[in-house]
Amino acid sequence: MKSAQLPKNELERLHLLHELDILDTEPEPVFDKITKLAKQLFEVDACLITLIDSERQWFKAKIGFQESETPRDVSFCSHAVVQGSTMVVNDATKDERFHDNPYVLADGGLRFYAGVPLEITPGIFIGTLCIIDSKPRTLLQHQQEWLETLAEWVKNELIGRYTVSNYEQERQVLAEGPVAAVVWQAEPEPHLIYVASNIERVLGYPAEYLLDPTINYESIVHPADRDELLKQMQAVLDGKQGNLELEYRVITPDKSIRWVYHYARSDYDSAGYLVRVRGYLHDSTTRKELELSLQHANQSFALALAAGNLATWDWNLAHQTVDVNHTWDQILGRSEAFAENNRWAELFHPDDFEPTRTALQRHLKGLDDRFEARFRLQHADGHYVWLHSIGKVIEVDERGLAIRMVGIHHDITEDVKNDERRKQQETVLGLVSAVQHEFLFVKEFREVCDIALPKLMELTRSDIGLIGELPENSVTKDRLWLHGLQRYDDQEKNRASQRLVRQGLEVEVTGRVAWQVLSEGKAQLCPYPVQDEEALFRPLDLPPLENAYILPLYFKRQVVGLLLLANAEESYSKELLATLEPIQNTLGTLMHFRRVDEQRLSATEELRRMATTDELTQVANRRVFIEAAVERFNEQLRYQVPVSVAIIDLDHFKNINDTYGHAAGDKVLKQFADITKEVLRDGDLLGRQGGEEFAILLPHADLNQAMQAAERVRQRVAETQFEWQGESIPVTISVGVAQLTPADKDVDRWFVRADNALYQAKSDGRNRCIAAKEV
Repeated sequence: MKSAQLPKNELERLHLLHELDILDTEPEPVFDKITKLAKQLFEVDACLITLIDSERQWFKAKIGFQESETPRDVSFCSHAVVQGSTMVVNDATKDERFHDNPYVLADGGLRFYAGVPLEITPGIFIGTLCIIDSKPRTLLQHQQEWLETLAEWVKNELIGRYTVSNYEQERQVLAEGPVAAVVWQAEPEPHLIYVASNIERVLGYPAEYLLDPTINYESIVHPADRDELLKQMQAVLDGKQGNLELEYRVITPDKSIRWVYHYARSDYDSAGYLVRVRGYLHDSTTRKELELSLQHANQSFALALAAGNLATWDWNLAHQTVDVNHTWDQILGRSEAFAENNRWAELFHPDDFEPTRTALQRHLKGLDDRFEARFRLQHADGHYVWLHSIGKVIEVDERGLAIRMVGIHHDITEDVKNDERRKQQETVLGLVSAVQHEFLFVKEFREVCDIALPKLMELTRSDIGLIGELPENSVTKDRLWLHGLQRYDDQEKNRASQRLVRQGLEVEVTGRVAWQVLSEGKAQLCPYPVQDEEALFRPLDLPPLENAYILPLYFKRQVVGLLLLANAEESYSKELLATLEPIQNTLGTLMHFRRVDEQRLSATEELRRMATTDELTQVANRRVFIEAAVERFNEQLRYQVPVSVAIIDLDHFKNINDTYGHAAGDKVLKQFADITKEVLRDGDLLGRQGGEEFAILLPHADLNQAMQAAERVRQRVAETQFEWQGESIPVTISVGVAQLTPADKDVDRWFVRADNALYQAKSDGRNRCIAAKEV
């Protein structure tokens, strides 16, 4: 007996096996169903799902085998794991590796083995799905494909089990955090219909209270904030605004105040009608209190600076000159000339000039006790510097008009950046929670992108956004399946892009920068115009990319997709890359969830089709046909609903095979099945019983109606030209028809009467339909 060698990556293999945390776990229905299905499908003694540990072979699921584990050195599956591909042993007594294996030498010992290794990550196999039998056997090619499909199912379930476990842990972390998902019904009256489990931690009220139909949510909102919340929520319900973003106060049961950041958006059905409002609530109390504290601290600090005569400015309004006690070079890298004749006003950021001017006018008119504003001035190298400026009129003329103001400047650029970075982090974490909850609700990744992409574009001030997924097992890494595409530069083109994404759009990705993202998983910051040889997305009609983030989307360190954000108002920063990592990982994980779910559904559907359909003719196989007949038999007993069966035999079919060959015979069988399905009603069932024999189950049809249907099939077949390689093949059928009667005590007696009628049709010269005699 030859024991299997250890795989070259044995340490990695064992690490992954133990990381899955599946050894010595309780049986699970899905794995038991797979082994049961395989045993029945291949008609073998036993089927096992094996996991190869360091010293043993443990069975996650088994049927037809008593032991729960065996030593590794006598394991057939260890050889399959080393081989890394499907291993078939037709007769173990003739295989030098296994002829003296104790499980082969035992009475009624193992003779046949077929195992497919379970590849969890590329090149790492943790066990097998295998079938064994006490008789030598041969595994046909299509049977091997079946077994490999089942093994793929097992692999996906193992991966999904591990992924879901991690995802549940992530959800638990979120459930312990300050963000809670909520859903409002829209009709007949807006009311909460769902709140996350951590809602009491966020609002201070239990879920039962908030979901009570007699309780209006706004009743817990501070009276000063209530009207604004109701106004904005009504605007969302009326479709006047796409979403709600509002920060307000909630009065808790113990009368304390909590600040809540509220985001919500509307969900519409396919007809465009509002069905619900979905959102999340973030306990922002700590941040808000810190913000208020900082505001007070800033005011105190500004007054202290003014009292200490630090970084002051002195503005003579009569002569329009400004004197400062700092140098313009220190703050803006510019000469003192900018302090003369108000030239510094040329440096204002366009968004800040009017708000600053308004604040100044209010103070000059006596509406505010002092002037205070935050604004940006442009540095000589092009970037903007944030200043916090406080001033006060200290001199007026005889008419009471201000002629002199003094104040201070404070460079708050770093403070603003830190505050923006903190807000960005909060936005990203809130977005992570929102997209996870969205995916749990709707299971539609494109809708996740509809939420994530606009928020990411807003966060980065981008005009273009794209989310695409790599095809599974992609080698060339040059194709993306688009799930999201937004562009704000041209609304008409944006609508056209949305239609393309909904229809399903695959783009070709070329360029060395894009290659580094998709192949090497390196995030790319492009502060300069992106050339076609760096990144190009065909056939998308995108405007030139003036700057861009091109970021990989990960699942377990494997690149599964790409996120593009481009054409920002201001250049992108390296600092923001780290902030975006949680949403990159979340989007990648949800992409993987979507892919695994699609594979599971596809595998299930294929197995169902294989188990119920005749492979050659694609009609119901004998097992399915008999089950349907039994159902109709029981229905007739219960309700006396007429049902008939027609047994069909193709006349002289052996002569067709002998004369033209079996390929011609197969074509005749398939063409006959296609013709018959065209003639039958929607509720009739055509099944192949074996060879050239078919049967039709005709529910709600008495004998006369069944004879008419059989005659239509017979006549259509006789009139059809069956051709093979230019030669015409005459084909006719003989049919025996029997209506189920009370005298038929079971399905077999019913079918025997139809068979007898079929034999009578053959005896009478074939190419005819004969009705069965009643008992």
